[in-house]
Amino acid sequence: MLETFSQRLEWICRKIWILLQVFLLLLLELIPTFILQKSTSPVAQWIAGLSSIGIMVFMCWLAERKGLAIWDRKFLTWKGLGLVALTLLFTNLSTVLGHTIMDLQGIEDTANQIGIDKLLRMIPFWLAFVRIACQAAISEEIIVRGYLFKKLFEMHKILGIVVSGLVFAFLHGPTDLGSWIIYASPGFILAYLYYKTDYLIYPIAVHFINNAWAVLAFYYL
Repeated sequence: MLETFSQRLEWICRKIWILLQVFLLLLLELIPTFILQKSTSPVAQWIAGLSSIGIMVFMCWLAERKGLAIWDRKFLTWKGLGLVALTLLFTNLSTVLGHTIMDLQGIEDTANQIGIDKLLRMIPFWLAFVRIACQAAISEEIIVRGYLFKKLFEMHKILGIVVSGLVFAFLHGPTDLGSWIIYASPGFILAYLYYKTDYLIYPIAVHFINNAWAVLAFYYL
């Protein structure tokens, strides 16, 4: 009985430690944004850009060290690319559904997107691409899908898909039903994609393509 209690206590402590790591990594992921909120001067932009690159490298190193495999040698096959394309289709359909509901509510855009657009008006394309398209995709997938979904819910995958999807949505600050659908649906879909493939490169690729397209559209379309 004492041994069982000790094992349960160890399990609880391990899960609390994972949650603490998730919280600290989320703070780390936001450092470039904190810098740009204070200043968008050329020096601040370079510091934010270099910070983003450093964070990406650190996140990838940490993921591999913690047994969260990123690269799959089958990724560049028709099957691997097809999975990415199919997931992109479903995430975009969920986004269309969310925006349709927002239109019915008389809401023009999500609060998160309004904030991002405001930031993009003050920084150059290269920095937006590094910070939003690259770093956000890599960092958020490693933290939410790798740590939160796989590490925290290793024995309860369905619950992990639901919780990690809701946390992913919450991180983007939804304020209404439409924005919850826009952010939660991709969260569920990307978690399921990771569950089926067990490689982070797949949700990272989908997340990157979505973010990169949004950045390109803002600056050049």
